[in-house]
Amino acid sequence: MACISELWGVARKNQSSRESESEKSNQERENPFSVLISFVFLLILVFAFKQSMLDANNIPSGSMIPTLKVGDYLFVNKMRYSLRLPYLGTELLRIDDPKRGDIITFIPREETEKNYVKRVIGLPGDRIRIRYIGVCDPDLPLERASNPEYTCSSEYQDGAYQGPDVAFVEYKPNDSGEWQHFTYKELGPDESRTILTDSDSSSVLHPEIVPGYQSDVPVVFEETIEGRKHLIVERFRGITLDHGSICPTFRTTGCVLGEDKYFVMGDNRDDSKDSRYHEVGLIDRGSIQGKALIIYFSIDWRDQICHDYSMSMNGADMGIDGFRLEDFPVEDQIEYCSTMDQYIVRENIWQYLVRTALYRIPRMDVRWSRLGDLLH
Repeated sequence: MACISELWGVARKNQSSRESESEKSNQERENPFSVLISFVFLLILVFAFKQSMLDANNIPSGSMIPTLKVGDYLFVNKMRYSLRLPYLGTELLRIDDPKRGDIITFIPREETEKNYVKRVIGLPGDRIRIRYIGVCDPDLPLERASNPEYTCSSEYQDGAYQGPDVAFVEYKPNDSGEWQHFTYKELGPDESRTILTDSDSSSVLHPEIVPGYQSDVPVVFEETIEGRKHLIVERFRGITLDHGSICPTFRTTGCVLGEDKYFVMGDNRDDSKDSRYHEVGLIDRGSIQGKALIIYFSIDWRDQICHDYSMSMNGADMGIDGFRLEDFPVEDQIEYCSTMDQYIVRENIWQYLVRTALYRIPRMDVRWSRLGDLLH
């Protein structure tokens, strides 16, 4: 019996010792300081990955409509052109250079806190020029739609819309040889309207959707750049840009792009701040951050629609009494568009959160068909 008692005591002692060690081990594993260190380290790794390998961007403006719409969320390949040191942005290795037609992200020289998204039009060494040619002009290499909403006539017709001017890009690679150019195929009115209606930008809506507001008809073209096709939209006629800040001969004999200089444009040609403007100008190779890869999510928040609607309803002379949108009718605009939408540009974070909870979420619509779209 004494032997059994002794063995029982040893067993109890060993069990107590194991339980004590287990509790001590659990305490060590659950040390708040070590958990915090692990969390901080994880954040550092995540942001390092985001800055140097794969970034996630959202589209806040309509400059790349119809390729990218307001509310699109996309992945950007940060290693496509360069390998950069996380946090510092220093270029460690140049992997490749952007190609004509690539959609790139870059930091503009006068707005270093932002990333712009545009399409590469001109490459270093190119001689490039842009002429604004009417859509009816026979000099424009265009495959015209069979039923356009404009009239091509040599005689003036009162009230007849003669179509927009097209920013016609020509270039000579390495400033040699003959002028080369992009080609254009016009989409029909119904297809164009379907593509543009959910863009959350009143500037590309058909005039019939905005009754009482005088505007030109937007026309969508399929533009081909060296075999790659994408869509652009043109709208205005008789409005051209002064490119004198780039060089005085930009619209005549053209300009030669310097070493490591790129010319970029938005696909929404009449509503894009790009290399045609002094504020952006030519893009340095070192400021290019990555190549747009794929749309992973897309939400039509209807921010711009509600901004213009609420401004008009509160006395602004815009001539808008509601947009005739099938998926966001006027009665919904009355309910979900707020005076808060007038102050989008200068709202603080608290106002943004309140507006999102009360108005943006109830009126939003997910663009499911855009998910997974590869960008080219």
